[in-house]
Amino acid sequence: MTKYIRNFCIIAHINHGKSTFSNKIINICNKKKIKNKLNLLDSMELEKEKGITIKSQSINIKYKYKKNYYYLNLIDTPGHIDFNNEVSKSLYICEGAILLIDASKGIQSQTLNNYKIAKKLNLKIIIAINKIDIKNLNIDKLKNKIKKIFKTKEKIFKCSSKTGYGIKNIIKNIIKKIPQPKSNIKKPLTALIVDSYFNNYLGTFLLIKIYNGKLKIKDKIKIINYSKKFYNIENIIINSIKKKKKYILKSGEIGWISCNIKNFKKNPIGKTLTLYNNNNYKIIKIKKTKPQIFISIFPNKSKNFKYLKKSIKKLNLNDSSFTFKLEKSNILGYGYRCGFLGILHIEIIKERLKREYNIKILITNPNITFKIKKKNNEIIFSNNIDEISKINIKYIEEPIVKCKIISNYKYLGKIINLCIKKRSKIKNIIYLKDNIIIKIKIPLLEIIIDFNDKIKSLTQGYSSFSYKKYKYKKSKIVILKIIINNILVSNLSKLIHINNIKKESQRIINIIKNNIKKQLFNIDIKALCNNKIILKTTIKALRKNVINKCYGGDITRKKKLINKQKLGKKKMKKIGKIYISNKIFSKVLKIK
Repeated sequence: MTKYIRNFCIIAHINHGKSTFSNKIINICNKKKIKNKLNLLDSMELEKEKGITIKSQSINIKYKYKKNYYYLNLIDTPGHIDFNNEVSKSLYICEGAILLIDASKGIQSQTLNNYKIAKKLNLKIIIAINKIDIKNLNIDKLKNKIKKIFKTKEKIFKCSSKTGYGIKNIIKNIIKKIPQPKSNIKKPLTALIVDSYFNNYLGTFLLIKIYNGKLKIKDKIKIINYSKKFYNIENIIINSIKKKKKYILKSGEIGWISCNIKNFKKNPIGKTLTLYNNNNYKIIKIKKTKPQIFISIFPNKSKNFKYLKKSIKKLNLNDSSFTFKLEKSNILGYGYRCGFLGILHIEIIKERLKREYNIKILITNPNITFKIKKKNNEIIFSNNIDEISKINIKYIEEPIVKCKIISNYKYLGKIINLCIKKRSKIKNIIYLKDNIIIKIKIPLLEIIIDFNDKIKSLTQGYSSFSYKKYKYKKSKIVILKIIINNILVSNLSKLIHINNIKKESQRIINIIKNNIKKQLFNIDIKALCNNKIILKTTIKALRKNVINKCYGGDITRKKKLINKQKLGKKKMKKIGKIYISNKIFSKVLKIK
């Protein structure tokens, strides 16, 4: 019965203790205590290593309250801005959320963002202050600040994920305050696909939430606006401490299903699912997060392209915010143009390809989507340098974002200096006793690489920032082209503001010069803008002493050998191939 089901997720800024809090709830609800098994919901090695949540993870736990057993579907979500898509997706299938705030760090950018998303979806929000076991903290002061910023009169709970203090009280309030799912088992089946992953033996697994009706093993289903095919349900699994196989999934419940689908052509996340003969369904829509940064991914050896293709398709099933499109480079061969939510997202995908699929890759410069007005007044949107360089451009507009930085007031001067260097406009500064909120408008181009790292460095880690898309603005954006031995390396070329052109071209050329291997011919490296050479350098050839064997005799013999060597070097320069290592691309991209 749905009256005993509670679907809720835990939202917070990064490192505010969500995973530890989730583990403590699981331990309290589970009769057989789990011996100090940390990070129960971390399914990837990367999550355990980095100490962050990358994928939202759900678990079904049972708790007895006032003689009745309640089924709690708990979803632990990421806190980093690059995985905000996972948070939004999780909030869509819940009726309530626990907003966790670190007692020592207070309200940070993602705390505010997640609260606003949950509020828009009309979820019941329970606010809890975590880590109250830390000494010398003014909890009452923080409570007043929370009430003022969130404009709430609701009770604010105190807890410690480490000691377990206050957790039982929060579980009881989840049951009392968070409403049961609004669903009807008698209506025709309507379910939403929330997540997916690929299993080598059983095919694709889909995580679904049943809004109306029920789903049984051997039922025949269809996916609306996705495929004309029908699929038979072969497995239904509920993710609890140990995975449980079920025969039926009822309205209000969340579970995994498999239909022996070996290859999905595209990601099914966000699609509505119903029975094959049902035409009386309601389409449920999830607002998808669009990629902000685009890079190209190539296999380190062209013969590995087929394996890269399979790996990227499987990875996309598990991460709908990661997009890909076939691309060809004149130096690197076939690869994919991929879209990401941020630099950390790129790093995670790169590591997952390496660890989960054992494939080495080359990555190229990051780009964002620009608005381009052609000379014939046609407007297009593009993130591909090859495409943009062929257009007769009238002007380019770059995306501007609204950015919110939260930090201690003593770092205000340093933050403002950095913002000015990054071409931003400061709109408002809000003072909150110890903390400040700085609201700025800044080009997305200025924050995609190292803005977060610089902010953290300037403020010794006591800051956070978040951003959202605002508008496009006309700007002096130019194409910086990198040419090696008269061949355009489009994957090292980039769109850049004219003020940064000299500094950036010097940086890229120095990286190439210091990391490329010497050949038996000269390597010319040029940086061009508007068909003018801004900077150029030459890596001198390795020289073999061809006259070493000549001990005497006529000088013409020596000249003949030297001229022969010169002709050979010219020929080698025409046909010789230059290998650009992954190290060069990583350094240009500034990925560690």
